[in-house]
Amino acid sequence: MGCLSVDGIVCGIAQLDNEVFVASESSTSIAVFSFQGRQNFSKQQDVVVGELTTPPRDIAASAKFEKLFVAGCGGVWQLARSSWGQWKMEGHAVTKVEPVSLSVNATRLLVTERRRLTVLDIDKRKRKLTSLPENVRAEHALETSWGTFVVCGRVAAEKPGVMEVNRRCGVVRMCDPRYLGLPCYLSAFSGDEADFLAVDSVNQSVILLSSGLDVVRVFLDRHHDGVAQPRRVVKYGYFLVGHSKSSDDRLGLVSLYGPHKSALQPLPDQ
Repeated sequence: MGCLSVDGIVCGIAQLDNEVFVASESSTSIAVFSFQGRQNFSKQQDVVVGELTTPPRDIAASAKFEKLFVAGCGGVWQLARSSWGQWKMEGHAVTKVEPVSLSVNATRLLVTERRRLTVLDIDKRKRKLTSLPENVRAEHALETSWGTFVVCGRVAAEKPGVMEVNRRCGVVRMCDPRYLGLPCYLSAFSGDEADFLAVDSVNQSVILLSSGLDVVRVFLDRHHDGVAQPRRVVKYGYFLVGHSKSSDDRLGLVSLYGPHKSALQPLPDQ
């Protein structure tokens, strides 16, 4: 397992080629690390986003288009690498939104707000809106390859929820909430997007969900893996997990785990 640290709780992780980008709640700049092997990260020059007056809410990257996306108050900004290797602002990718998180697939950016989702075709600059069910307050979402969305957050009566919704605002299936505290972030687990990881910030764990959103196992947790206050997980063949060292620690950590880390922990008895 490799590990890198930033000042403040991690609120965004992205990777392009051998560079890892980390946003934290203590800075408007984005920390950059050069990934040079399983346990070797080298700190690079920060990406300064002058348009931000508060820390980013999330970041995401498109390998296909070599773009970095930064969610902030009122919109999502888009940056591109210049010919001399520096990141430069290209302006807004999406405006008139209040994003809480971002995700990217091969060609599309998904902006999650509390009550709706915005899908942007990155090359065509076309956007489509999908309203969420009335009782859902979203934290994060992924667009599936079969045209639906997996959404995590809270549902009626402030209950935790992970659900699959279609573009007509209908709920396709839901995860059993008994094992959830507050699911706040999602990642594909397998290459075919058939399984998912969900970060649970209340239970301080990362859990594995099947394609049918059944809870399979605990993938990482505070007691066995030292993953305290987990906030983010992203997949790049391996997993980058944003967390803290302890429950009262303000130092942000990003740890690297392979898909076949130590034996998965069983679910607690309910």
